[in-house]
Amino acid sequence: MQRVGVLGASGRLGAAAVAAIAEADDLEAVPLDARGDLDLSGVDVVLDATILAASERIVDAAVAQGVAIVVGTSGWSAARVAALRDRGATGVRIVPNFSIGSVVGTHLATIAARHLGAVEIVETHHAGKVDAPSGTAVRTAEAIAAVRAVDAPTPDAPGRGTLVAGIPVHALRLPGASARQEVVLGGTGETLTIRHDALGHDAYAAGILLALRADRPTGVVVGLDDLLGLA
Repeated sequence: MQRVGVLGASGRLGAAAVAAIAEADDLEAVPLDARGDLDLSGVDVVLDATILAASERIVDAAVAQGVAIVVGTSGWSAARVAALRDRGATGVRIVPNFSIGSVVGTHLATIAARHLGAVEIVETHHAGKVDAPSGTAVRTAEAIAAVRAVDAPTPDAPGRGTLVAGIPVHALRLPGASARQEVVLGGTGETLTIRHDALGHDAYAAGILLALRADRPTGVVVGLDDLLGLA
């Protein structure tokens, strides 16, 4: 039985993780308090579903104590990940989105972006989501920029969305909404939309379990692509 230390168990993602772990016969959830000094000696792997300010401290504690950690907290940009790698961190997997469909959608967007010249991202979440743009949208934009050069189309027009890696990202926060991402690509005489909808928090269960059951990463890994054969 693998013991999973869960931080942020009362939040949306943390609660979904605890529910998924409860259904697994090889995992046991151990809720942990993110406040104060973290003693991780009683767990095999940590799942972080807190906020960025706490997440950075939690990751440092896990790395220092040699415990593998899966990070589901938003805000881990490419720059923060690079800084973590520069410090020699190991055993860290940062997952912008645990939905298998979302990961596949982002992968498809990187393929399409090689062939269609224009790309923008529209992401929609519930009104209570704090970060905008979402970690998933940031990850998608950075993944696209990694496979092709992107020239910011409207760098001085604030109404055209926040630029992430040169790609306009539009964040909608609406009551009644769940989670949706649309990557809209355009070429001469055509457009292509790659859309993903997460209709409930059970959409994240398979990805959470996949990440927790995976071998301890060497270094810092971002996403689930390597576990899905998409790397």
